[in-house]
Amino acid sequence: MKRFLLTLLILSLTWASGGPASAAEKYPNKPITFLVPWGAGGMTDVSARLLAEKFKAELGQPVLVVNKPGANGAIGLRYALSQKADGYTVVLGPMTDGFAGPYFLGGEPFDFKDVSFVAGYMPQQRVLFTTADKPYKSFQELIDYAKKHPGDLSAGSGGAQWALEVIKSIAVKNDLKMKYVMFKSGGEASTAILGKHVDLCETGTGTPAFQAAREGKLIMLVNLGSGSVPYFPQVRNMEELGYPFSSLVEYGFTVRAGTPEEIRKKLEDTVKKVLNDPEVKSKMEGMGLTPRFIDGKQYGEIVMKAVKSVPELIQYSKKAQEG
Repeated sequence: MKRFLLTLLILSLTWASGGPASAAEKYPNKPITFLVPWGAGGMTDVSARLLAEKFKAELGQPVLVVNKPGANGAIGLRYALSQKADGYTVVLGPMTDGFAGPYFLGGEPFDFKDVSFVAGYMPQQRVLFTTADKPYKSFQELIDYAKKHPGDLSAGSGGAQWALEVIKSIAVKNDLKMKYVMFKSGGEASTAILGKHVDLCETGTGTPAFQAAREGKLIMLVNLGSGSVPYFPQVRNMEELGYPFSSLVEYGFTVRAGTPEEIRKKLEDTVKKVLNDPEVKSKMEGMGLTPRFIDGKQYGEIVMKAVKSVPELIQYSKKAQEG
C-alpha cells in the first residue's frame, strides 16, 4: 500500500511539473544551426563561427554555421522563418539591417510578430575607406574632389544597405554624383577596395579592410555611424559632422516566434555566458569588435525603433544622383 501511494505521489508530481522534463531540459538533443543571412568572410560569418565553438562547448551539441546570403539578409531570414519554431535554427547577424532590408529593396517587410529576439551581442560601426594612392586623404578632401569630378567615383558597400543609403545621403547633402555597388559581405567588399575595384568602400569594423587600415594600407575617411571606432578614436562620425542620418548596426540572435520561452531563455543565457568568456572577449576585441550583451527584450526594442526610422532615410537618399 505504501509503495502504491508513493507511486501515485511521484506520478502526481510529474504531472504537475508538465512531464518528465521541460522543453529546455531536453534542449538541445541534436545539432543546432546558426543561420547567417550574409556571405562568408564578413563579420557576421566570422563572429558566428567564433560563437558557435563556445555554444557547442556550453550546450553539448554540434553547432553548424550555414550561410544564406542575398537581398540584404532577407533570403536567409525568410528561410529561417520557414523552419520549425524549436530553437534548432538560430539567426545571427545585424538584425537592424536584416529587418530594414525589404524597405530598401522594395520587398514585403517582415512582421515582427513572426520573430522572437534572443539577445544582442555587439554593436558595430560602419566605416568608409579608400586606398592610400587617392588624391583625397580626409573626408572633406573627398567631398571637394567628388564635387569637381561628378560621376567619377564608385562607392561600394559590404552587404549593409543601411550604410550604403547613408553614403547616398552624404551625396545628397553635398550635391555629389557617384556610382554605387553592393557586395554580399564585408569580406567581399574588403577584397574589392584592396584590389582597387572601387574608389571608396564601406565595411564594418573587424573586416579585412579594417585590419588593412590598422596596417596603414587603407585610409579611413569617416565613421558612418554615431559611435566611436575601435583603434581609431580620432575618426569623426555622422552626428559629429552634422549629417542628418547615420548607420545603426546591432548584431544579435533571433528565432522564429512560437519557440518555447524556456528554449529562447536558454539561448539568451548562453549568449551572455559565452560573451563573458575571456577568450571570446579577447578575440573579438583584437579584431576591432565590441562584444556587448543585451537581453532579448532590449535587443528587440533597439531593432524595432531603428527600422521605424528607415523610410525617412530612404526618401532622403532617393535624391542621390547616380552615374
